[in-house]
Amino acid sequence: MASLLPKSDSMDITWDSIAAKLLRDNYILTALELYTEFIESGRELPRLRDYFSNPGNFERTKEDTPSPTLPRTSSVQTFDSLDFARYSDDGERQVDERVAVLEFELRKAQEMIKSLRATLTQQAETELSTPESQKKAGLGDDDGELITPVEKKALNFLVNEYLLQADYKVTSVTFAEENDDQDFEDWDDVGLNISRPPGLAHLLKDYSSHVSPSKDTADVGVGVDMEAEQLGQMEMEWTGRTRELESQISSQEEQIRLLTQENEILAQQVDILKIGSPRGSMLQAKANIPHRDRSDSDASSTTRDETLKEDNLPAQPSLANLAHSRPMGSSHDDLRSDEANSRPPGHKEGSPQIVVDFVDAVDPTVVIGERGEGEGQEEIEAGHAGGGVGHAGGGAGPVISQTVETEAPLSGGAGGGNSAAPDRPRKKEVTVRPSDNRKMTESFRKALLEVAFHVSQDNHIVSEMSQLSECDQHGVVRMLSRSLPHIVPNVLLAKREELIPVILCAAMLHPEPKQRDQLLNILFNLIKKPDDEQRQVILTGCVVFAEHAGADRLVEELLPQCWEQIGHKYVERRLLVAEACGALASYLPAEIRSSLVLSMLQQMLSEDRDEEVREAVVRSLGLLMGFICDEDKYAQGYELLMSALKDSKERVQRAALHVFLPALGMWARELGRLEHQLMHSLLRQLEDTGAAAAQKANSSTTLPLNESRFLLLLMTLEELVPLLFLTVVETCPQEHVFSEEEVYVDTSRFPGASSALSDLAVMAGSDASLVTLVRQFEGHLDQEWFEPWEEMNWIVNNLLPRMLEVTMSVGLSMQKVVHALCHFTFRLCRTFGRTFTEKKVKPKFEELIEIPDEDFDAQLNQGHLAISTCIVPVYASGVLMSFVTDEDKSRLSQFLKRVLCTLAFCQAPLDSLKATLIELSDNPSNHELLLSVLWDGVVHSSAQVRAAAAAVFELMIKGVNETLVSSRVVPALVTLSNDQEMSVRIATIPALGAIIENISIREVLDRVYMQLQMFFDEPSYRDQHAVHVELISTLARCGPSAEPKFRDEFILPRLAAMASANNNMGNETK
Repeated sequence: MASLLPKSDSMDITWDSIAAKLLRDNYILTALELYTEFIESGRELPRLRDYFSNPGNFERTKEDTPSPTLPRTSSVQTFDSLDFARYSDDGERQVDERVAVLEFELRKAQEMIKSLRATLTQQAETELSTPESQKKAGLGDDDGELITPVEKKALNFLVNEYLLQADYKVTSVTFAEENDDQDFEDWDDVGLNISRPPGLAHLLKDYSSHVSPSKDTADVGVGVDMEAEQLGQMEMEWTGRTRELESQISSQEEQIRLLTQENEILAQQVDILKIGSPRGSMLQAKANIPHRDRSDSDASSTTRDETLKEDNLPAQPSLANLAHSRPMGSSHDDLRSDEANSRPPGHKEGSPQIVVDFVDAVDPTVVIGERGEGEGQEEIEAGHAGGGVGHAGGGAGPVISQTVETEAPLSGGAGGGNSAAPDRPRKKEVTVRPSDNRKMTESFRKALLEVAFHVSQDNHIVSEMSQLSECDQHGVVRMLSRSLPHIVPNVLLAKREELIPVILCAAMLHPEPKQRDQLLNILFNLIKKPDDEQRQVILTGCVVFAEHAGADRLVEELLPQCWEQIGHKYVERRLLVAEACGALASYLPAEIRSSLVLSMLQQMLSEDRDEEVREAVVRSLGLLMGFICDEDKYAQGYELLMSALKDSKERVQRAALHVFLPALGMWARELGRLEHQLMHSLLRQLEDTGAAAAQKANSSTTLPLNESRFLLLLMTLEELVPLLFLTVVETCPQEHVFSEEEVYVDTSRFPGASSALSDLAVMAGSDASLVTLVRQFEGHLDQEWFEPWEEMNWIVNNLLPRMLEVTMSVGLSMQKVVHALCHFTFRLCRTFGRTFTEKKVKPKFEELIEIPDEDFDAQLNQGHLAISTCIVPVYASGVLMSFVTDEDKSRLSQFLKRVLCTLAFCQAPLDSLKATLIELSDNPSNHELLLSVLWDGVVHSSAQVRAAAAAVFELMIKGVNETLVSSRVVPALVTLSNDQEMSVRIATIPALGAIIENISIREVLDRVYMQLQMFFDEPSYRDQHAVHVELISTLARCGPSAEPKFRDEFILPRLAAMASANNNMGNETK
């Protein structure tokens, strides 16, 4: 580098000299690297900039002598097209140098683009749009400042970006279509040569706390940055404090000036009143009063009244009070009559009296009134005949009148609608009482009034106020309808429901259909996304409108609003439509309910994708079914019910079960179609579901049943049981009326209703009506012989046999299905009563369970034993336990013992007995009974029964408390584990494992550990392959839940030893 330095006597070396040396010696790449370093550090060398900016420095011609190391051809024209790697062995280095040159060219191109963009931006900023076009487009702020097209594009870009971030995609697409001349994907399309600003949310948050940044100044090398910052802050505080004090001083001075003027004027009034000055002087003094608020005017009037009292003069109303107490349309004659009435007693004509005329608050000599076209010009007389004090001449000066026409719009603004009678152009009448001392032309006075008191012709508020004097009841409604479109957008969303009564009142009373339609449209679009409470308020308003307007207007005006929003993009709006269809159902004509409204709800149920909307539709369908009178629509209602029940969402199914089904069931009952159509169709679907899954095999535990479909149909039938019972009791023969003493009715036996619509008292009309019907039914059944009737026969001969067939066809592996069948039977028995259960239900079950001895072997061989199916748990839990008495418990105990012995003797699967124990063990009051049954099996003489009892004990451990396990279960298992029969002892091993999993009592666990150790150590079990298999299965199941010490010291070593012994066993079958 020392060789590159210029040789001079001076030792000062500059970067410019280094650059000149590099260029002179043709070190182009080194100079380029130096220039690049300067650019990246924010500095610049003019010499290098000029050199590399000139393309001529890199051009070559044919006459140029090529370098000996870089031979060139005639095609080489520019420096960036040189292929260094082609003529050099060091190709990688040459490629790097070429990349550096290309990067430099790229930076130059980017600088050129930025320069052109800056020029374009400056031109766009100078091309302002006209004020008229920006005013029409709504551009600019409140101060009248216009914005440039570039700023407009920037605002559009930020607005579109916010819409996309807030997930307003449809609005964003619409906004982009309206601004098709702008590319919202690229910020560079805006054309600004500035960085991209932050988003709208950041600008909004920064607005309230925005402070103009202060510029810090400091001398280089002095080190006073901190002091300069403090001084700048103190200067800002001092400036703000100075401005605040100056504003206070100016406010105080203005107040002092007003008080001084008021004091002078009051003093003049006192002097005038004392000397009885003429009326003109009084008016002249009044004309000099500056504008003050009402409190100042009241204070002035009070002072004047006190002065009048001191001088024994009658007090006159103050000017401000007169201006507020008189309407602007009051005539001068009315004022004059008021003056006559206010004269003191004894006043005579011609006597001096102080009169203050009604004057305008702006100019005391101007009276502004309103009149319509064709009315005569009212003029204010110069004085009263013999009553007032005039000027020295005795007469008033000439009266100047001016009429200023203002064209009032037909409506209150945009969207205001047309009124019944078109509003006429209003005329502002300006009557001037000139002073006698002023000589002013009439045209100048009119021009002065028009300039000083200018009324805007485009302001809808002024137009509305100009019509208030002639408003009647219809005028108020029209004014509301014109004003509401302007009021609603300016009300907070959270408070807009407060406007609903006003909107409804205007919609109900307005005489024009078009305006009513617009008001109802405002009602439905009042809130963008109404919540539950807001929707209830709007629906209440719709009901009020329906009650007041009637069915015809409801169909013509309100129902179209629902139809228009049936496919709205917001869920809340569609919810409002669905709920409105149900709320208005009772107010609509019958033909509209069964056609248009039903079609709307059907469309929403099938097409809407939101479960909340479908739930609301199902509820409204239930409400609609309560008012439809067309019997032909019953089939359509049934199809809609099935469609709702097949919905994939649980909340829609629940609404169908609790609202739609009871309403349709009540209609079917009225039509006589409850049993033979509605319930028959549901039973057939239930049978088809069970028949499709039924497999005639020896084992009924592996049936591929559609569980969810089966449960839903069974729940549907269960919801119709109260309606079926009400139909039976209402059609019961009335041969004899039973009294309360003859038949006692316990209404507490009825199961709890799943909804208010399933309550028997609600269906019957009242509790008293229900008791009367049930008493007649119970009394009729209590007879030794009674005559059956059609509805009763359908239950006994149709419903019960078909349900028993379905019960036998389902498997026992699905505990939910078993529980649902038990619950259905339990509710049927509890609803129809004990007498019906004893005489009609129990015999049907006993026919299947009580098999004659001669047929027992045949059914056993065919695998058709009822006691091995779901009949056993349904009969035990749903029938025998429907009315819990000592007799019922005794029957249940005997039935379970018989089932245990029968299954054991037949060596049939114990699944039906196990399912029964699971159902019954849910109720703790049944635990003692079940343990007693199993203990009878423990002490039974048959080894098969004892083994069956040991196998069933495993289920009782999970549902019984630890006290009963310790006192009743463990002793039974210890007894059975020491039984003489090997099969009995093997059957106790799973129950012992269940104790290890579920019981934490130390004494119980020790006894179980000892018993298991005996199974491992007893020599008699060493060759028992079945014992080993059961032990391995049980320990594998209970190992994860066992105590760590027992698992590590007993289970794992024992299993390892058994595995080792098994590996050395020669018998492959074991």
